[in-house]
Amino acid sequence: MAKFQPMKHIKKAFRSVYNRAEQYVKSFSRQTDVALSDEPIDFSSPSIPYYENLANRLSFVRIIIYMVLFVFVVGAVISNHELITYENVYYLAKDISAATLTAQSQADHISYPISSSKADFSLYRGGIVAAGGQVVTAMSGSGRQTLSVNVAYAQPQVRTSDQYFITFGRGEQSFSVYNSFVRVKHFETEYPVYDAAVADNGYFAVLTRSRDYTSDVMIYDADMNHLATHHLNGYVTALSMNRDGDYLGILSSEAKNGEWTSTVTVIRLGKKISMNTATVMGAFGSAGGFVADNRFAVILSDRVMVFAPDATVSGEAMFEGNAPLLCAIGNGRIAVLYESATDLNRSILHVYDKKAASVYKMDHIDSTHPISGAETMAFGGNALFVKAGEQLIRVSVSGDSFTAASISRDTLDILPVDGDNLLVCTPAYAMRLDKNDFAEPIS
Repeated sequence: MAKFQPMKHIKKAFRSVYNRAEQYVKSFSRQTDVALSDEPIDFSSPSIPYYENLANRLSFVRIIIYMVLFVFVVGAVISNHELITYENVYYLAKDISAATLTAQSQADHISYPISSSKADFSLYRGGIVAAGGQVVTAMSGSGRQTLSVNVAYAQPQVRTSDQYFITFGRGEQSFSVYNSFVRVKHFETEYPVYDAAVADNGYFAVLTRSRDYTSDVMIYDADMNHLATHHLNGYVTALSMNRDGDYLGILSSEAKNGEWTSTVTVIRLGKKISMNTATVMGAFGSAGGFVADNRFAVILSDRVMVFAPDATVSGEAMFEGNAPLLCAIGNGRIAVLYESATDLNRSILHVYDKKAASVYKMDHIDSTHPISGAETMAFGGNALFVKAGEQLIRVSVSGDSFTAASISRDTLDILPVDGDNLLVCTPAYAMRLDKNDFAEPIS
């Protein structure tokens, strides 16, 4: 029996319809052209051949577009028929439904199951993911629960992007990938998981180790296929992907000949994976992240450095003997709070741009200063939010003014949405603050 060839029959039908439409328009056009050549256009006539001809030509274009669309849809269905299952269609409908929740009104309070003090939080699709020791919960911005999964994490962690989010227990041998409403896949690992990073295109990386290497970074594509594993002898202290998933940045440190040596690795992702590295002698790396789509910033024990995709240095600033205490890396800015080398009762806050050039510096932070006792820092746009006890301080874009909002002492995390809005996470709920919740400027 001859094999049925659907595309052959579709092409035949397409050609037949096309020829008939073409002959119809040509015939009408010839008649119209003759009419137009014999006599001028009479605009008082209820029917003008010229415009009738134009309308039919446009109708012909419309028919062709419909035919192309039909062929495209049929071809897509035939080439991906193995993916068209009830489960996938159901998931697609659910995901679209969950995505529309981001456009709904934003709730002032978002409640979730009470978590321990070790819970981790992250923004996700206009809402929030709360990873606790017993349950992982995803909430939309309107406060609606879209996912709840029972887990058992001693040190829960969550990493999010616009497509997936990943949860794991630090030091445990597994991790899970989720979307808004379901756990997409669960992975068991031979060795403990210590960190992860995920991009908006679905690419993600997971940090573990192996028998022969101190650190292994496993890289996966958007279909959760394992692409590669990068082996390192040092301890990875920062793992980050840029938003588009083009680059993976890794910061690692190891002791060599009695001093710390840090290695910065920038991996280009895609169909072909390439890698560039740079070594910094005599410095321990503590944090890193993408300060721009193609700029990887790292915080070392004595300096801040910014690297291009080829691992060349595009910016560097020394700390001049001051010891870094806290840092924050945002989109276009880097903040470092460090202890003064000359006065232990004083701290210094220095904010840099994406090239490590100084934006502003505060070098007189003592016990009376608004950000004294800073515990956490995070950027919202170019504004810097600093948690200090029961106050949340907003440092202006230029660093010349401060405003404050009162928060609960048991606040676990702050998640800026932009320069004027953020979520403040407690063990039981997240409270939304905007610029109106911050008091008048304080000195």
